Amino acid sequence: MRKNLSQQKLLEILIAEIENLQQTGKNIKEVAPEIARQLNELKTAKIKVDLNTDKLEELLENHKKELNKKVTVPKWFLIFLAILFCIILIEGLWIYLLFHK
Repeated sequence: MRKNLSQQKLLEILIAEIENLQQTGKNIKEVAPEIARQLNELKTAKIKVDLNTDKLEELLENHKKELNKKVTVPKWFLIFLAILFCIILIEGLWIYLLFHK
């Protein structure tokens, strides 16, 4: 008698689960076209994006200024190189004129 009760209870649970699965399947079939429509709408929708890049541009400008400060050659060094170049040029010209007479 106990086996029959256990089997009967198990059979009732299985029937209830099958009914739940059938109902869930019906619900999914009802909702599936709407989900497909919304997915298609999402795929074809154009997205408008408005980004505020003011802070990023300000940060980039600050970095550029810092780089220019660090990479810039001082004016005194350029003047020194120009004077050195002139001296070497004059010496070269003087040596050329000295030996080609």
